[in-house]
Amino acid sequence: MLVTGLMLPLTQAGAGQYTAPDLDGFNLHDERDADGDDDGVKETHIKHYLNQSGDSIVSMAIGDRVWAWSLNTHDNDSGGHNYVIRDSNCDAVFDEVYSLDDEFHVPDCLK
Repeated sequence: MLVTGLMLPLTQAGAGQYTAPDLDGFNLHDERDADGDDDGVKETHIKHYLNQSGDSIVSMAIGDRVWAWSLNTHDNDSGGHNYVIRDSNCDAVFDEVYSLDDEFHVPDCLK
């Protein structure tokens, strides 16, 4: 996805449709389970990927369904380069976008 120094803007596939980030150039750094809906159960599997520049991509999944991706670039703290996209209704289309500071949860269709 990123080559050293290259920034990745938020990519829209259409109105209200966002494209998952490309993992080329990223390596899996860490995996863990987390509570994605604040119910005390760690139902969401998180995979954290890094590239040589320190950019970070995170996937959030329940089972084999990825319900959100985030991108956090090392040298750009705002704008379209840092975001979370979420599949709000489990149709495999990422149709919501959030800033990294916004609150978001597991979609109701996965509860």
